[in-house]
Amino acid sequence: MVAEYSVWQQGMEVNYAALCEEKKDGLHILRLMGQTSVVYIPQMIDGYEVKVIGEYCFSARNNCKNRTSDNDWEKMEKLARDRGMNELSGDYVEQVILPDSVHELCSYAFYNCRKLKCIEFGRSLDIVNNDAFMNCMGLSVLVVRSRAEEPTGAQYFLKQLNKGIELKYVDDGNTCGSFYYSEYTESYEEIGPAHIFHMDLQGEGYRARQLFDNGVVDAAGYDTIFEAAKALESTYTLSKMAAGRLQYPVKLTDNARDMYMEFIKDNIAKVLEWVVAERRIDIIEFMADNNILDESGLDAVLKLAGKCDWTMGIAAIIELGSRFAPKLKKSRYEF
Repeated sequence: MVAEYSVWQQGMEVNYAALCEEKKDGLHILRLMGQTSVVYIPQMIDGYEVKVIGEYCFSARNNCKNRTSDNDWEKMEKLARDRGMNELSGDYVEQVILPDSVHELCSYAFYNCRKLKCIEFGRSLDIVNNDAFMNCMGLSVLVVRSRAEEPTGAQYFLKQLNKGIELKYVDDGNTCGSFYYSEYTESYEEIGPAHIFHMDLQGEGYRARQLFDNGVVDAAGYDTIFEAAKALESTYTLSKMAAGRLQYPVKLTDNARDMYMEFIKDNIAKVLEWVVAERRIDIIEFMADNNILDESGLDAVLKLAGKCDWTMGIAAIIELGSRFAPKLKKSRYEF
């Protein structure tokens, strides 16, 4: 079947066409057409609850094998032409927002979505089949709509992603937890004549990904690996871990807070480089509000923002500095 739906996104109505199958457990999405690279799937489509994202759903067309019938496919393509839709697949897709009702991602669901940056999902998504994210090289943020103290399926996502990735917990629209999982590599070495292999893992990211207890992130366990990570990970990775835990201190002990704070302060120059490069005004605000950045620190941030033409950041940083540094004037900075 082909179903149409519309969603209000970013101040405008966005139209979609979905190729679907009705199953016993609910609606399976096989393919999507739409008008934006930020893809939103509602919980209900034509009176059916969306439950599963099918195989190759967002993959490039030459990989897509999930059709219902040629007539359905032709109908969806006609809708796309008439309404100015694009095929939501491959390099076109940048962000996907899944409804709370979805509980499963099938194999290769996002195969070769190289520009996919972020996936948002609900607590009930707890089945992520093999290679769902194969070749998703740009995927860097997972957003789960839940408190960090509640069980989710986040660990099943993380086990398929060995690149550096940030896991955010969002409750009622507000971020309430952030954990950065560093990249890790794995290799196999033959250690015997009977083709016995030893798996060698490099990076603390693998161990961090195991730190869940019945679906709940083990925040205390996550904090314990930081000291070991210092010998293996980059300042970028370590400061991302520290910034996330300090901003959203879920079960953060005083000792862990001091450890992270000390690292940020000791490496402030390198921290500011990536914070500005990634346009993270939220981290700049946090550091200013918690006395990690003083007036000279804000001066350094402004110069970095000027070098990369971050106009909105410059205005926000000047406004931020005015809270405690009245002498910080816009006229002092020429870019």
